[in-house]
Amino acid sequence: MKKFIVPFICLFITCFSSVSYSQTEADHEALRELLTKSSSALNENNFEAIRPYLDEKFTIITIDNSKFTSLDDFKAYWDKMFKGEHAKLKSISIKAVADDKTYFPSTDVGVVDGTADQTFTFSDGDVRTIQTRWTAVVHKENNQWKLMKIHFSGNILDNPVLDAAKKQLFLFAGIGAIAGLLLGFILMKLKCRSKTA
Repeated sequence: MKKFIVPFICLFITCFSSVSYSQTEADHEALRELLTKSSSALNENNFEAIRPYLDEKFTIITIDNSKFTSLDDFKAYWDKMFKGEHAKLKSISIKAVADDKTYFPSTDVGVVDGTADQTFTFSDGDVRTIQTRWTAVVHKENNQWKLMKIHFSGNILDNPVLDAAKKQLFLFAGIGAIAGLLLGFILMKLKCRSKTA
């Protein structure tokens, strides 16, 4: 019986050890730099700076559950939040931190997650900060680590950004109601004058 158990244990250890790969400190440093560059690109609205670091199968899922598979589409979505007459935001500042070092299921793929403090400055001057969570998949191509997938998520039950958006909505609704009442009052006055003339 023992002659069967020992080879089985050796085979199990060999298989298990091949599941996780330990990368060098240089790999971890390159990934920390990738995180810094990605955050800076968003904060400075400089998407071209991050383009060389994106995998050809790049995908991002934002906190509002939108999915983008190209940098250009994501940039258009990003710009829309700050430009135009209906833009609600002035700026967004992101500070991302990894929970731990990247886990490598293979020699050229890594998985890492963490938190991000996102500060939103609204067009009315209101400033709100929310902590989100993120998970990223990185891919090593031609000896360079690139961002393949990233997914952001937030707490929908306790969300100061949604509270601020509701505040703006109620403000606009209130202004609209007051404007409607004033218009109605003016029209009534004009109608009364026309009758007495």
